Amino acid sequence: MGAILEQKQSASMIFSILADLYKFPESDIWEDFSCHQLLDELRRYASEWYESNSLVEITDLPTGLKQMQQIYAESLGGPALPVESVYKEWTADRTCNLPFARSKGYLLGDSALHIRFILEEFEIEIPENYRNTPDHLAILLELLAFFLLHAKSELIKQFLEDHFDWLDEFALRLEELGGTQFYLQVTRFLQQMLKKLTSIYGIEHNIFTIRNPVKN
Repeated sequence: MGAILEQKQSASMIFSILADLYKFPESDIWEDFSCHQLLDELRRYASEWYESNSLVEITDLPTGLKQMQQIYAESLGGPALPVESVYKEWTADRTCNLPFARSKGYLLGDSALHIRFILEEFEIEIPENYRNTPDHLAILLELLAFFLLHAKSELIKQFLEDHFDWLDEFALRLEELGGTQFYLQVTRFLQQMLKKLTSIYGIEHNIFTIRNPVKN
């Protein structure tokens, strides 16, 4: 029982750290990142799940806050928006007659409404800058970290199945952008950890694949 709890605690820390890396980088995040504290903690917790030499490497690092913000703006800020709704049909409701109902690329789709419902049920306030993107990857990872410590296995399994099956397409967009590989490497690392977690919760089908980032 103690080993299971320790596993959940280390996984929760991993996804909390990754959640921070998907937020717009402010000075406080940069301070922890620039001294390698975030990445060192990430690797330390992840080494409880994988051999260190088998972990996806995050090596293409920004060298300053402004550069990190620029990389974010040029990738996660638009071309590869880390928001679930964008990668799925806007709604599965076949009675919806809106012209874009079965299209991708729109915010506030079914997944966003579901996450908003979950947040309200747990009385978790949505930060103002995520009002229109409650299914942002940073929010999803914070919820996953929370569920690992406080929710039943059935809820965790369902959450994993429902809300992380779009990461392949997201990673592909990052790969197609070329240039700095930082966020692609972070995403491959995330997929690696999720693959381990889904196997533990008995999710047999692959909800994503993992490829090594293209080296510059």
